[in-house]
Amino acid sequence: MTPRWERTQSPPPLEGKVYLDTVLRPHRSLSLKAFRLMLSAVIVVNMAIAAVFLSRGAFPVAGFAGLDVFALWLAFRVNYRAAKAEEHIVLTPLQMHVERTSPSGASSYYVLNPVWAKAREESVGVSIWSGGEALRVGAFLSPDERSELARRIDLALYLAKRGG
Repeated sequence: MTPRWERTQSPPPLEGKVYLDTVLRPHRSLSLKAFRLMLSAVIVVNMAIAAVFLSRGAFPVAGFAGLDVFALWLAFRVNYRAAKAEEHIVLTPLQMHVERTSPSGASSYYVLNPVWAKAREESVGVSIWSGGEALRVGAFLSPDERSELARRIDLALYLAKRGG
């Protein structure tokens, strides 16, 4: 195996002790139930505002009051769809394997020999460097979570390289 990331068609079989096995998913702080409650409150407020403007003869305002509810619903729909993405990282002494699953469900697989790997926290995620190339993981994590992930990957790489 070369010191560079290799893209594969399917997940490779795991060999040896597993030093790291983690799944990363984007965090969503608003549950579906809370979203429905919030959207209902926005609809009620917009209906009250539209009623006031309709009573004064400003008919176009009612349409715009409905338009912003639609825009809010659409934004949250896109957001919840993006939350279906995930990254699965597995590290053994012989390989580091990263599986990325897109929101649509399509998966891509990356494999690396961990002997040459080093993790580094960056402002846009955690980069796993090897052979002058990097694979970024956890781009959707908060700064504290990125720092913790980089620390966990470095520790697992250390243990995997030394057989600990």
